[in-house]
Amino acid sequence: MGDTTVPPTARTPSTYDLVLRPRPSIVRSTALSVVFSAVPLAVALVWVSFPVRTLAVLVIAVVVLAAVVGLAFVRLRFAFVGVGPQVVTVRGLVSPTRTLPRADVASLVLGTTFGSSVDRTTRELVALDADGSRLFRMRADIWGDGAIDEVVDALGVQIDEVRRPMPARDFARRTLRGADETRALRGADETRTLRTPDEG
Repeated sequence: MGDTTVPPTARTPSTYDLVLRPRPSIVRSTALSVVFSAVPLAVALVWVSFPVRTLAVLVIAVVVLAAVVGLAFVRLRFAFVGVGPQVVTVRGLVSPTRTLPRADVASLVLGTTFGSSVDRTTRELVALDADGSRLFRMRADIWGDGAIDEVVDALGVQIDEVRRPMPARDFARRTLRGADETRALRGADETRTLRTPDEG
């Protein structure tokens, strides 16, 4: 948890009470994957003297991969979640920067999701407004479990926790529902409403 919390900088104004950064290991691992897989593959194909056209396609693919990793490094440097007395700012790795009034955050939905394998799960946090519209989302594989817990504590709003793990797509659909369906979700068997931190 300590590696996700950083002091405010020029890019993350001191008006925030809490500033969180993405996990640096996620970009490091991506870079290492490229270095140890794409580069040896390129060397091997050059070594066996493929036709020039095939070689050109391969070089372009490797350059594109390198550019994606470089962009991820740049986005990592500037990405943060800031929670202040009046506003919440989310500058993600992919999504554009969003700054919204803190008062707009009416509730948080917490869940555990998985992709192609149920063995690889991650926690997710989705912030909703009073009408049930989604404001922003955080994934533990990007921000870390500690960061999600700190945002929950800092915002101090109602928390709805989905008990059972579910596919990421299903969780996204649930958190995109309108106000009526959001209220129904809070009363469903698989969901329990937790007390806010202020309620002890």
